[in-house]
Amino acid sequence: MTIKLFSDLEWPLPKKFQSPKKGEIIINNDSKDQYIIGKRINNGNFGNVYECWDEWGNELVAKVLKPNNQTYKKVREDWEKELNKLITLRHPNITYIYDCFEYRNTFYLILERCHRTFKEMIEIYKYENDFLDYLFPYIARDILQAIHFIHQVGYVHKDLHLGNVFVHLVKDKLLPDNTPVWIFKIGDLGISNLEADIDIFNTTLAAWMLPPEYLDPQEYAIKDNGEYRLTKQIDIYHTGLLLLSVLLGYTPPFTEQEILQGSPRQMAENLPLPYGQAIAKALRRHVEFRTQTALKFWQDIKAAIPST
Repeated sequence: MTIKLFSDLEWPLPKKFQSPKKGEIIINNDSKDQYIIGKRINNGNFGNVYECWDEWGNELVAKVLKPNNQTYKKVREDWEKELNKLITLRHPNITYIYDCFEYRNTFYLILERCHRTFKEMIEIYKYENDFLDYLFPYIARDILQAIHFIHQVGYVHKDLHLGNVFVHLVKDKLLPDNTPVWIFKIGDLGISNLEADIDIFNTTLAAWMLPPEYLDPQEYAIKDNGEYRLTKQIDIYHTGLLLLSVLLGYTPPFTEQEILQGSPRQMAENLPLPYGQAIAKALRRHVEFRTQTALKFWQDIKAAIPST
């Protein structure tokens, strides 16, 4: 039996994640397209997001998946899953993917850059209630159109909140002085799942946005083939919370007890605004009594728009 001895230079080195640096050029080694990395603009649980520009000067972002002590194989699998979702879920109100590649053992998704998150927008305009009231139906229509599409192809987003919805400004390059058009888009599809694949007991959600059916499945969830399920109504509930935050100008920090007591719905019902009842229906605790589809949610909001 022959035993091969490796020198230090021959020994296969473990793959090592390398976070990009500001000013660095990253390269898709297949297409040879290059991107210049800017500052980091978001630090998430599953990835970091950086400003970047392509060789045409287009303003984009680079999402870099974090290893989080996972194996190279597992990180690659997660990257491929999110990539497939971005390709499948192409819609005008979902952030658009431009490119994807591995560079120096690090996995990149290159996406369109939006102007700001909803969280940032509300912070800027929180004292301008008339402006937010004016925008509200446009915000609701864009978000609910995207949710409707996601549900139509069998997916559930599961992570809708003010940090994952974006304001995209579309400028007219022939008339650059004109006011840009505002489009509202959903992003961050990392934990989205096919509805049939969601396991109610192995699903991680942020504490403040836990729906009642997650906290008490026996009381509020729908039973399917003997098992309690998380369904697309989780997105309806989250959209209700998100739109409630838009009208309030902040995100109310509900406790688990308040969620189970129906406080989100009660807060929506007490809003001195025309859209409160539509949002309250989406925040009902029992899934079977909640607004059932994104289209029906929009129809309820549309019916409440004040006539001019």
